[in-house]
Amino acid sequence: ILSTNCQALVKFASRTYISAMKTLSLLITALGLTEGVLEVELDYCERQGGLECRGEDECPGYLEMKLSLCQLWSRSDERKGLLQKLRNLVCNKNERKVCCARETEEEEKGETCNRDCTKDPTETKTCRFTFVLQQLFSGKPGRLADGMKRPVLVYNGQLAGPTIAVCEGDRVVVRLINILHGSSTQLGGSSSTTLHFHGIREKQPSHTSGWSSDGGPWSDGVPLVTQCPTPSGDTQTYIFSGINGAPAGTYWYHSHMGRQRMNGAAGKLIIMERKKDHTRVDVDLPENSLFLQEWYNNTANDIQQSLLINGKGKRGKHCYKPSDDSENYDEFISNFKMGKQVSFTKYLCPPPHISTTYEVFNVKEPGQKYRFRIIGGIGDDVPIRVSIEDHKFSVIATDARDVIKSADNFDALWVSAGERYDIVINTKKFFQKKAYKINVYHKNQHGANIELCTLAWLRYSDTSSTQIVPLHYEANCAAMAKEVLPRVLNPVPNKFSDRHNPNYIYPVNLKAMHQAPNIQEVLNTQYITIPVYEEYFPLLTPYGGFMFNNFTMPFAEDYPDIPFLFQSPSKNTKRCGVRCVWNSTGSPRSTKCSKFPACDPPKFKYPNNACYCQHVIQQPWYDDSSDGPYWFEIILINNQPEGGIAHPIHHHGGWFHILGMDQFNHPISRKTIMQMDTNCKKKKECLSRNYKYPVFKDVIQVPTNGYVIFRAPIDNRGTWIVHCHINYHIERGMAMIFQIGEPDWGARWSGRVVHGA
Repeated sequence: ILSTNCQALVKFASRTYISAMKTLSLLITALGLTEGVLEVELDYCERQGGLECRGEDECPGYLEMKLSLCQLWSRSDERKGLLQKLRNLVCNKNERKVCCARETEEEEKGETCNRDCTKDPTETKTCRFTFVLQQLFSGKPGRLADGMKRPVLVYNGQLAGPTIAVCEGDRVVVRLINILHGSSTQLGGSSSTTLHFHGIREKQPSHTSGWSSDGGPWSDGVPLVTQCPTPSGDTQTYIFSGINGAPAGTYWYHSHMGRQRMNGAAGKLIIMERKKDHTRVDVDLPENSLFLQEWYNNTANDIQQSLLINGKGKRGKHCYKPSDDSENYDEFISNFKMGKQVSFTKYLCPPPHISTTYEVFNVKEPGQKYRFRIIGGIGDDVPIRVSIEDHKFSVIATDARDVIKSADNFDALWVSAGERYDIVINTKKFFQKKAYKINVYHKNQHGANIELCTLAWLRYSDTSSTQIVPLHYEANCAAMAKEVLPRVLNPVPNKFSDRHNPNYIYPVNLKAMHQAPNIQEVLNTQYITIPVYEEYFPLLTPYGGFMFNNFTMPFAEDYPDIPFLFQSPSKNTKRCGVRCVWNSTGSPRSTKCSKFPACDPPKFKYPNNACYCQHVIQQPWYDDSSDGPYWFEIILINNQPEGGIAHPIHHHGGWFHILGMDQFNHPISRKTIMQMDTNCKKKKECLSRNYKYPVFKDVIQVPTNGYVIFRAPIDNRGTWIVHCHINYHIERGMAMIFQIGEPDWGARWSGRVVHGA
């Protein structure tokens, strides 16, 4: 049957390439065939002289379809004979290296890809994982949590989920099977789900103009942005590889639906380096990583009650509840999540249902430099501090990108939701009898009297002795609160008095290992403010109110029915924000920007003309390394007062470079910062910016009464959500879309924008 269908498609291909492509895609859908069969049409066009394809520029989709055929051939035994013949036709000598790259890769069960990546630097594998997402109860091996039994949402029955540990350049394929069932409250918002690889750029391969077997924006896993949610009983496959912007580094993965990640649907993603640099690290093992998260009594995730490291911890003696029982509970929780000062009462926690232990990390080579990866798998506004008893450390990477190791001798570091830091401990040659404590501590930053802590053990051993781990020791929050920690990395930037402390090192103070090319040249600057919530109180309903620039986009009420990525052409009538295109008159490195129509003039008469809409900042796409990259600039302005929330803002689809960051001891506004940035002789870029080795990040905390300046490249076509990583805030509207380029037709994204459009 397949052969007959292929012949029919070949006959159809005698027409012009474009019309044949469109019709063939419909035929393939109707026949239930895969896109790989389109190779037949292309090959026919070539051999019959109807179209001379010399590469992507003259034949859109050409190389992509060759790759599709190779992928289909490698996985389909029953069609192998036919597809082998087709493969031989299209994989000619000149293109064999591109088309048939999969020949040199071995396919492995994902767990076996956790290997010594330095033994064979050229070996790449296709690492296949299957994740089954289901609702279970904690208190079982692999998901003990803090000892209290409660519903959890877990991949393969594990809390945290199975670790994805691969080598740089490996191809990762994750098949997600969703078997959630039950009420939305129990399931953290929905029985549908998605999977997001946090920090992976998912860059569309340069040799493609549409769907690719090597991943791309279609694997970013954001509901109604890059995909429709995967319903209960369904499956979806997610892919990335080195060509998608996945260098060695520390990442994580999680569901992007509702509160699912806060209830267990998350895990570690580690991409190991191919070469060792002993000047920086001696011992680098994926298991030496700390996945940090807060934990709650139930799936409503109202008040955090404990902290977990790699899914392990112990419930403390005290739990927390609102001090005033007469106050409306929902209003109390809303005020708490907004960062307003509220009061809690301590009470004795019920005894745990089962006994649990703390995580243990082993130092088997004393005196060596050990790398540890700190992952902020945090759900809400619960920044966490890490310190190590009788040890200092240096930082060598943040958000999967290397930094210059001169940042050292730290006593502690803070991580917010989504951030990662890689640190190096110079381990001791001589050690005490008892294992050292890795202290993990949280205290609410806005005056609420919540204090939580946990710990892990750093256990030394050598040929003669092994340190003792005290099994019955309990983490001591009062002792952690009194720790003297002079030099601190990444403190929460919500106190002006801390900002200019020379021993407090913020991301803007770090230096990237590599210089960003052309970073001084910028296409346009967008000023984005995070307003003071009290000014928008009528908007703070269960469905919205958190915003950027007076625009709020709560999920899913103000997201499109057709995901942004699949709109062709883009649907602009409900969009707010700006659309920037190449300027047809003037320098090729300039753009002109115009407003989207939804909120201009304002159509919603809330305070300060706030508007519910689809907030999009659109930029042209350009990916020519010969004179790029090109950059656009965002200045995030946090109007929150001293002691308020320093929102952790996450950019999907790319890293950005932090050029500037500052904080004031007085209220500010968008207008204030815009005036400061234009009130100088050159009338632009008046605020201080650092262009020399600015640090890469994909999550940044924006200081209260302050701002952050970052620049992002326009080399990754697609639609990428940018949002506060505090879950309560993104659900209620603190999100926007960076759209890079324009779709062509269907799911294709050439991303090209006409001049002056």
